[in-house]
Amino acid sequence: MPLRIVVGLGWGDEGKGKVVDHLAPGSGAVARFSGGANAGHTVKTDGGSVVLHQVPSGMLRPGIAGFIGAGCVLDPVAMLAEMEALSDAGHAVRGRLRVSGSAHLVHPVYRLVEAEEELRRGSRAIGTTGRGIGPAYVRKFGRTGIRLEDAADRSALESMSDALLEEAAGMPGSGPDLANQAAEFVDAAFELSGLASDVGSAIRGMLADGVCVIAEGAQGTLLDPDHGTYPFVTSGSCTAASAFQSLGLGPGPALVTGVMKAYSTRVGAGPFPTELDDPTGGELRRKGREYGATTGRPRRCGWLDAVLMRYSVALNGCSEIALTLLDVLGGFPEIRVCTSYEGLPGGRPVFGRGLSACRPVYETLPGFPEDISGERSWDALPPPARRYVEFVERFCGAPVRLVSTGPHRDDVIRRDV
Repeated sequence: MPLRIVVGLGWGDEGKGKVVDHLAPGSGAVARFSGGANAGHTVKTDGGSVVLHQVPSGMLRPGIAGFIGAGCVLDPVAMLAEMEALSDAGHAVRGRLRVSGSAHLVHPVYRLVEAEEELRRGSRAIGTTGRGIGPAYVRKFGRTGIRLEDAADRSALESMSDALLEEAAGMPGSGPDLANQAAEFVDAAFELSGLASDVGSAIRGMLADGVCVIAEGAQGTLLDPDHGTYPFVTSGSCTAASAFQSLGLGPGPALVTGVMKAYSTRVGAGPFPTELDDPTGGELRRKGREYGATTGRPRRCGWLDAVLMRYSVALNGCSEIALTLLDVLGGFPEIRVCTSYEGLPGGRPVFGRGLSACRPVYETLPGFPEDISGERSWDALPPPARRYVEFVERFCGAPVRLVSTGPHRDDVIRRDV
């Protein structure tokens, strides 16, 4: 099947970057369809770890083309810096990357607006990355945003930027430094406008020719503004269905790979029924190196919430699951999995505000003492590790075809199930 959608099933940070990088050699292109510079996709190669924020993860593979869809928002200054850093590391992407002219741009003023909004919320703050993503989407749907195609007219772009600076006058952080950032924005956006393209037409052509295209999501299903744990969500759509809209494709057949961790994590505020604020949670964080690739914030950790994962698998129509960080569970004498809730309002699943009232009900599975880091053979896994994977796929309703056992790009087990 030419189109393969890779989507996160949790609150982001599931390891999508590694999965996309691992699958990329069998494709002709990778297309980002959601998020912006608030994403942090880490890929560990022989040359070291590479953190990608806006460039599609598969472009670390030679010859793979890259696209960025209309549903994304771009920070042009950060984008050019990321492209330059990749080039310096031997991963030149210029010439292989095309961006939808309809993608919206993140102006420096948006970061001030977001910081002021979070401060105003006080104890109800969302815990955003502070990258100005939310205000960019607000402007988009308010029909007052700046799109990449607008940046081709430098004079018009400068006028739009100046108008935003006027709006920000008197806000904390406004002044000469903000004006300098705005000037950088204009320069970078004008340069980046040279990459503007009809992404939908290009991808449709590749698919018609039988070329595989990977649609790469950002964040995760539980952060989707329509279907996630609202209001503690991101501002761009995160589900598999949004790939078609963002990339300019009509609804059609696709293989959907849902990426989930062998345990649960969350960054920022919001309900997290299985969170472990104890030594076990600390051990998961230590072993899993659970710190945000974009912000460096420590992630909240807990046992796998299979109830939420089953919901995400069904919502995205997953054809298969990629289970990551299974090696982190090695050494725990027992492994717990949330399989139901107590305290559901009305006795039915609620994934918005009502989730905070839910109490997890666990099923306990045997742990495994062996260190499976870097294991690439299914048969070599300890029986309890294999049983855990099989439990996950039965409960969640989709086969686990990829199992990640370490940080390196090739620490992956492929299963034929």
